[in-house]
Amino acid sequence: MPPLGIRMMASLELALSAGELKLTSTDPDEQPFLDYRYFQQEEDLRRLREAVRLCVSLGEHERFNDIIESRIEPTDEELASDEDLDTYMIREVTTGQHISGTCKMGPDSDDMAVVNQYGRVRGIQNLRIVDASIMPDCIRANTNVTTMMIAERVSDFIKDGK
Repeated sequence: MPPLGIRMMASLELALSAGELKLTSTDPDEQPFLDYRYFQQEEDLRRLREAVRLCVSLGEHERFNDIIESRIEPTDEELASDEDLDTYMIREVTTGQHISGTCKMGPDSDDMAVVNQYGRVRGIQNLRIVDASIMPDCIRANTNVTTMMIAERVSDFIKDGK
């Protein structure tokens, strides 16, 4: 039987840092390059550092003494300074969200916009993008229902000839 334990996780919602998606080939079966660029903004590091220390503090509360024998990570050494904690966080960070915001929606005047408000891909006839990639930011909830609502809205646009 695996060891018993509890896990506490800190999650950074609405990070200021933004990643980048690049096509690696014209072959649609070729995986694109995705650089998350975690912690590009110092404020993201500060916020997550605060959250990790709060989790540690909660786990050390006397009320948990009967169920928590010891903390596995981060270690005391990794908590010793902001720099040490940053090293730990940079090594361990991962995304817990569905990727979104890779095909920006925006007006014709926005050179970075991939689709218009109807989901139509700029420069390509009869192609729309209707998923979480057109969201401007990752929402602070599961993306499933929001994506279904985007699809419902765009399907109405299609029915209306937009």
